[in-house]
Amino acid sequence: MHWVIGVVAIIALPAVSLATRTGGLAFTMFSGSGSYRLRVVTIDSAGRERRVPPTALAAHVRGSIGDVLAGSEGWRFAPFGSLIRRRLDQVASLACETIPQSRQAHVTLEERRTLDAPIRTTTATSTCR
Repeated sequence: MHWVIGVVAIIALPAVSLATRTGGLAFTMFSGSGSYRLRVVTIDSAGRERRVPPTALAAHVRGSIGDVLAGSEGWRFAPFGSLIRRRLDQVASLACETIPQSRQAHVTLEERRTLDAPIRTTTATSTCR
């Protein structure tokens, strides 16, 4: 019985987590690097769009998340693309906090595993308060 529980806990749960692309039950941190870049656009009450460099978001929060975001307006090679993808809605909310007159924030994450790999695009939108 212990052997079966061990196999389920150590192999089956992480495998299902990876198969469903959530990765929450599998060790994914620093399991591979790739390139990523962020595009952040806020919209004010008059409908004007404003590009916000992710480095401005990084300056607003500082700490380790700031290190992940800093410089990502251009392609960065680091193991953080999947981390940002899982938290992209929070990055959009952070854009709302950083640019106070914003009514909406759109964030686009572009990732590629290798330099010649196809680009994977993920977007998130947040309505600002």
